Amino acid sequence: MKLKTLKNFVFTLILVLSVSPLAFASTTGTQTDKVVDGVKASLTFKNEKLKLGKNEFTFSLLDKNEKPLTNANLKITVAMDNSTDMKGMSGMTAENTPMIIALKEGSKKGEYTGMIDFKSTGKWIVTSTFGLQENAKNVDFNANVQKSGPNFLIIGVFSGVVVLILVIAAINKKKSIKS
Repeated sequence: MKLKTLKNFVFTLILVLSVSPLAFASTTGTQTDKVVDGVKASLTFKNEKLKLGKNEFTFSLLDKNEKPLTNANLKITVAMDNSTDMKGMSGMTAENTPMIIALKEGSKKGEYTGMIDFKSTGKWIVTSTFGLQENAKNVDFNANVQKSGPNFLIIGVFSGVVVLILVIAAINKKKSIKS
């Protein structure tokens, strides 16, 4: 009877973990919206957490009537935020030099896509400059780049399930040998 209860517990645990939100990594992006003089600028990164290396993003501009701005003369620059970092006072390094990002037309009007290659962890400033009626507007977005690494909670839970399955298999094998 004990073995049947243990098998039911393991089966239930596997089912619960398979539909648990912890079991699946989030693939939704992070979107930041800012409004400047009636223009809504949106920066959306493909991944929820920014990591070292290449990160894909989408940038869109909408006017007061939520219509896309197509001739905005958009330029994106990215630089490390050195305002609170004392190391930034000593001068520029190869890791924190400002970058100008190449943009491509997106799938919708007023939407642009690009790739930012973050060289170091920390706070970065993504600056968008766009021109409307000969007036250039700037919008700054903060981006916090973190070290990427394994999610030890998920690894631990699945490792525990594997060990539990192996223990149950060993118990079943001992019982079949005795009988």
